[in-house]
Amino acid sequence: MSSIVVDDLKIHYQTVGHGPDVLLIHGWVSSWRMWARTMSRLAAAGYRATAIDLVGFGDSDKPADGWYSLDNFTATLLAVCDQLKLDRPALVGHSMGGTIALDMALNMEPSAVLAAAPIITGELSFSVQLLLTSPTARRFLSWLRRQKFFSTIGSLRPLAAPGLMRDPSRKRKQQDLQRTTLNAALGSLRTVVGAHLEDHLEEITAPTLILVGGRDFTVAPSQGKLAALRIPNSRLVEWPDVGHSMTDDRPDEFDQLLIDHLIQTSEHAIVISRPQTEKSQSLLSIDANRHIDFSSRRSSK
Repeated sequence: MSSIVVDDLKIHYQTVGHGPDVLLIHGWVSSWRMWARTMSRLAAAGYRATAIDLVGFGDSDKPADGWYSLDNFTATLLAVCDQLKLDRPALVGHSMGGTIALDMALNMEPSAVLAAAPIITGELSFSVQLLLTSPTARRFLSWLRRQKFFSTIGSLRPLAAPGLMRDPSRKRKQQDLQRTTLNAALGSLRTVVGAHLEDHLEEITAPTLILVGGRDFTVAPSQGKLAALRIPNSRLVEWPDVGHSMTDDRPDEFDQLLIDHLIQTSEHAIVISRPQTEKSQSLLSIDANRHIDFSSRRSSK
C-alpha cells in the first residue's frame, strides 16, 4: 500500500488497474479495504480504481478532534486527486463517504458520481445530538478516551457467536474499528451531523446515481431520496430489503450497478458530443430522475 502527504498528514491509498479513474471513499469507522472486491472488478472492467483511508481511519494519520470537518475531508481528497493525477475521476462513496463524494462534486467536475446511503441534512436514524452535546455524555466520552475505547472493543471477540468472525466483512469491520481512535470517530460523526448539502445539490452537474436501502436504520432512505430529487442529472435506485451495508449485503449487484453506471455515463458523454440524430434525441429524452426498484426489476418514472 502507498501513501502521500497532504498538509502534513499521511494519507494511505491503494490503486489497481488501468483506464478511466474511479475514486472510492469509505464510510464512518471503515477503511479502503471495504472496496477491495469492487476495485478488482473495476480493474477487470478496464478502470483504474483508487481507494483511500480517510484521515482518522485505517492507516492514515489521525489528528486531534478539531481537524474533522466536511471542508477538510473534501479539501484533502481534492489534493489527493491532484497529487495522484486522477483525471476527472468518477466518485464513489458509502454513507459518510457518499456525503464527501457529493461535496467533492460541488468543487470539481467528476465524470460520474455514485453515492450509497449519503447523509444530506445531518439527520441519522438514531439520535447523536445528545451524545455530542450532553455534559454527562461528554464526561463519559472523556473517560472513554482515557480507556482507549476503540482499540479495546475492536480487539474483543464476540463470545456469544464465535462463528461470527468467519464472516470476512464482519472481521474487516472489527479490524477497522480497532484502528480507529475515539477522537476520529467522534470528530467525523460531528462532520456527518453538521452536513447540510440540501441547498447546493442542484449545482452538481455530473451524472449521479443515488443508492438507498429500504431497511437502512442508520441513514434514513429519505436522505438519499432528497439528494436524487435535488440533483438535476440523477437517478435513484432503492433496494427495499437491504440495510446500511449494501456493499457487503449485495456485493455482486452493487459492483454491477456501479460498472453499468460508469458505462452508461461514458456512453452518454459520447452521445451528447455528436449531432443529435433521431436516435440520440430519444436517448437524451430519458428521465434522469427515474426511480428503479430492484425488488421488481422494473423501472418507473
